[in-house]
Amino acid sequence: MRFAFIILFAFAAWTPALAQQVSKTSDDEALYQLARTDLPTFARRVSKNATSELGQAQAIVRWLQEQFEWKATDYQKRTVQEIIDRRGGNCNELAMVALAAMKELNIKLRRVHEVNIYVNTPRRGESARAKVAEQGNTYSVFGRHHNDHVWLELYDSNSNDWYPADPATGVVGVEEWLRARAVFGKRFSLNPITSEMIVPFAIFAADDSGKFTIDRSRHYMIDEFDRFYKGRLHQHPAWTKWTETLALLDPEVAGAFAGTTNLHDYEAQIDSLAETYEQLRAAFKD
Repeated sequence: MRFAFIILFAFAAWTPALAQQVSKTSDDEALYQLARTDLPTFARRVSKNATSELGQAQAIVRWLQEQFEWKATDYQKRTVQEIIDRRGGNCNELAMVALAAMKELNIKLRRVHEVNIYVNTPRRGESARAKVAEQGNTYSVFGRHHNDHVWLELYDSNSNDWYPADPATGVVGVEEWLRARAVFGKRFSLNPITSEMIVPFAIFAADDSGKFTIDRSRHYMIDEFDRFYKGRLHQHPAWTKWTETLALLDPEVAGAFAGTTNLHDYEAQIDSLAETYEQLRAAFKD
């Protein structure tokens, strides 16, 4: 079952202050040096107690989130080795390291690119528009009221299903992911950046060629979201608008990923979706 994965941390008790208190023990330092010099052995050792691909992924993702520093995007291209040596990175860079480590365990993986509703920031919107004018439509995945984020999906042979694994937020499994990224009440995350990423609305996994063409938006933001709330979301009047606006924006986000659509042209629809989410939050936040 999708929600059968055991949550090993107390969600409500975790705070950014507590996250900063996670100590880098001598064992962690030894694991870090191993990651720098022998990634296959690191992957096996950090996940030695896991009994499934899902458990192995959780061990690696948790360790990376606790031991690596979140760093803002600076548009520099780095190798996995450079990211490890730097001991930190943005969401894409952390996903690169996690993917490389999990591949050493023969876990089946694919990259995931999302766009989410972000805290409304007009100044950020201005800089985003300038970036699009300079670099093209692929940079329109971030703007005044939206942002992009990168994570992974892993295939677990025990359950015969794909699951999210996000090294930037420290979550693995559908329920953890929803608790960190979509729920209306108090959220679980090992990274305070998620407080600014209000809710994802378009999610695409990479195909065998590396292009983000596998549409996962409905799976996460309609089916699993509604299931998490025991089918009550689709009974609310705002749910129809939520699903319709998701369907409208989905191909436009795909176009932005491909460089054929300027997502800034759909700011009004993103604003509307944010309002709909708040209507749902008001009804279900408890």
